[in-house]
Amino acid sequence: ILPFGTMFIELYFAMTSLWLGYFYYLFGFVFLIGLLTIIINCEISVLCTYVQLCAEDYLWWWQSFYRGGSVAFYVTMYAVGFLGSSLHNLNGFLSVLTYLGYMSIMILGLFTAMGTVGFVSSFIFVYKIFAAVKQD
Repeated sequence: ILPFGTMFIELYFAMTSLWLGYFYYLFGFVFLIGLLTIIINCEISVLCTYVQLCAEDYLWWWQSFYRGGSVAFYVTMYAVGFLGSSLHNLNGFLSVLTYLGYMSIMILGLFTAMGTVGFVSSFIFVYKIFAAVKQD
């Protein structure tokens, strides 16, 4: 939930500009929020992988990907809430289906991107700690 917390407010402005036609002009701020989300995602993924390795569970590969991509679950809940609160004036099934379809594609992309970030950061961490182990 921590990476989602960093982008919560910015997500509101981005979705209102995308779906309600408002003008969006804070692109530098979006870059900083995206960078901060990636950094926090890396830190959380590495921390959880470290805890998992300390428990002698060495099947960290997919877990690190799922942990990194878990921010997409919170964005999904936010998108459904946004549909109910801000897009309540959508008329017809096709409009709602279009919204849900496009948001599903965006959320799947976010899951894949953040999952890759989480996996790569965990992979680099595990590589560094196992490279530092003294071999006899």
